[in-house]
Amino acid sequence: MKEREMSDVFSKERIITYLWLIFFPPCGLFRVWKKESAFHRSEKWVWTMIEIAYIVYFLQMTIFA
Repeated sequence: MKEREMSDVFSKERIITYLWLIFFPPCGLFRVWKKESAFHRSEKWVWTMIEIAYIVYFLQMTIFA
């Protein structure tokens, strides 16, 4: 498996996607899962699980606060 360069991980498109994932998860997940995304399948699943946990935690804090 080819090693990924740091410039690939911090490309302009990926940084924008990271920001979307933090501030607006549904749109961020769309950017991760779109066909021309630079993310590998394993990265897509990891980000999906992180966002699900983030959304559940947010809802728990909002509803049961």
